[in-house]
Amino acid sequence: MTVFRSVLASGGEHAARTPVDAVFTSEPYGDELARRFGAVHVPVDPCRSKVPCSSTLVRRDPVACWEHLSPAVRAWLARRVVVVGAESTGTTTMARALAAAYRARGGVWAETRWVPEYGRTFTYEKLALAQAEALAAGRPPATMDDLFWTTSDFVVIAERQLTEENRLARLGSPVLFCDTDPLATTIWHERYLGFRSPEVEAVAARARHDLWLLTSHEGVPFEQDGYRDGEHIRPWMTERFREELDKRGMPYVELTGSHEDRLRTAIAAVDELLARGWEFADPLG
Repeated sequence: MTVFRSVLASGGEHAARTPVDAVFTSEPYGDELARRFGAVHVPVDPCRSKVPCSSTLVRRDPVACWEHLSPAVRAWLARRVVVVGAESTGTTTMARALAAAYRARGGVWAETRWVPEYGRTFTYEKLALAQAEALAAGRPPATMDDLFWTTSDFVVIAERQLTEENRLARLGSPVLFCDTDPLATTIWHERYLGFRSPEVEAVAARARHDLWLLTSHEGVPFEQDGYRDGEHIRPWMTERFREELDKRGMPYVELTGSHEDRLRTAIAAVDELLARGWEFADPLG
């Protein structure tokens, strides 16, 4: 429904502050609504043959109407599933595998996306800059141990992670898989700086997720790629994720066993989330 030259008041009173010329709807109540505005009603596809969708149908089954939804609505409705865990526990592998599994279902799921971990990209760039500066100064090549981390670094990481997540949520299917999130960034800040950051916490508070999948370090061989802290930190990180998710009351499932076992567990948890559907308030009367 579209109302031209009007500003509608909240509270259901629909008091226009400026004159209304025309009301465009696909609804049977369009004539009466236009009459109350003293406007002309312009019916648009009242049989819904061109766009077989309505707000009632969206509330009943968003997935069935997904292709007709605007990007902003998709971003709001998409179920966001976060994969978190210590280093070298398969978070990226799991996020990618989940997206592939849902894309393989075809139909509306064919556009399922996953959000890469921006913190890793940030680290690559930070180390490259340090190495360039060391080379220019005639010093030995910089390593990860030479990097100096600040709270502002983690704020940038959290903000960019959330920005990319919101961008991809507008483009994909009813589920989006995220390789880490701003909540995880708060824990990494604690790891590197030794204290929690209100600034990073504020970014995390703006995020909205539906399910967390925690990849256990147990049974997963550690692979050092030159950017990771080390195997010794993994048990602490796994426990910190458990503690934080429990403390905040976040719904999560811990993934253990082989990759195949973890993937099956994850898919079952996501399918259960999707099966619960969406809850909407009743339309204004």
